[in-house]
Amino acid sequence: MTLAQCLKTGMENNPSLKASRFDVDISTHGIKEARADFLPSVSSSYSMTPIRSISAKGSSDPDYVDKDVRSFSIRLTQILYAGSRITNTYQRARISEALAKTEMELAGMELAYRIETTFYKLMKAKQDVITTQESVNRLTESVKSAEAFLKRELVPWVNVLQARVDLADAQDLYKIAKNDVNRQRVELFSLMNQTMDPAIEFSGRLNPLLATEPVFDDSLKYALENRPDIKSLVYQLEIADKNAKIAVGKYLPTVKFDVGYYDRDDEYEQLAEKRDQRNRYWSGGVTASWDLFDGGRAWYEKEKYNTQAQKISALIEDAKNAIATGIYNALYSMNEAKQRIKSCAEGLTAANEYYDVEENRLKAGLSTIPSLLDAQDRLLRAQANETRATLDYQLAVSELKFYTGKEDIE
Repeated sequence: MTLAQCLKTGMENNPSLKASRFDVDISTHGIKEARADFLPSVSSSYSMTPIRSISAKGSSDPDYVDKDVRSFSIRLTQILYAGSRITNTYQRARISEALAKTEMELAGMELAYRIETTFYKLMKAKQDVITTQESVNRLTESVKSAEAFLKRELVPWVNVLQARVDLADAQDLYKIAKNDVNRQRVELFSLMNQTMDPAIEFSGRLNPLLATEPVFDDSLKYALENRPDIKSLVYQLEIADKNAKIAVGKYLPTVKFDVGYYDRDDEYEQLAEKRDQRNRYWSGGVTASWDLFDGGRAWYEKEKYNTQAQKISALIEDAKNAIATGIYNALYSMNEAKQRIKSCAEGLTAANEYYDVEENRLKAGLSTIPSLLDAQDRLLRAQANETRATLDYQLAVSELKFYTGKEDIE
């Protein structure tokens, strides 16, 4: 699997990203729920009530009490005005949907950053395996050479011991590198939400240096315009404003229009033909209600959301500072790693040449085993330094992509 395939698989399968998609669906249903408040509500009821006399005193006839009452009604109610609470609630629902989308975008960006950095660390670990394997091979030959020279009494026993110690150290580094490969593979499979599969290999390389160095001002401007977390906080600020307006709307009157149809049937136990009665009628009208006092509940609710808005404004400033700091650090790290890559390349060339020279001198009897081991150690360190510098540069590029919100940096 390539990096692009890992990113695609992760975006499709990662559980946390799936949860973010569900949040978007939830907020979409919230819009439909809020939109329903603009429409009239229709209700109906039916009742059957038997009334029976238990006792009666005076001149009333208990037969006039015993009856069955059946009633049916259907009523339509339309809210004409509610202090703009319905409108603000609907607008808040739409903002909540936009907020959920930005949160999903942020979750995707964070996932992509984790997959990308893990992939590059895996490529570095695989390169370390190759490097340490080469070191083991070279030191194995050094041990053989030392043992052969010892048989001819050309070197002391201590040189053989030194070669064997260095070989053991190299074998340890090789095992550590292989374990690091396994750890990065586990992390990558986890981010993609896939079961570990030994048959899957990850192929790629650490990218070369960028052709042009990014500029801080351009990077920061792009980040402030496109970073999902900034957008998320702005949407949260708008939601707090809508909540405050909804609270203020509770101090305004509510106006409703009602129209209904009613059917009531009274059936008496005795003399039904004279006394039964059925009424059918409709009614309609406008009702205005106004809560004049609620103990300050709506006022303090409004103040709560205004304070929340101030908090979010502070968080926006904090996020901007964090982004600017992150961009600065990423650019500094890129510049440092770039310089290290150049010096490490020069050092690796010298280390290779130094090792070759010492190896040839040893074969010619002009050098010693310790000198060759020293050359081997310098070569291993030079290889590791170059790989580390290349990885650090790539991680800095990924970090810059993350802080600016760009999908790629050219």
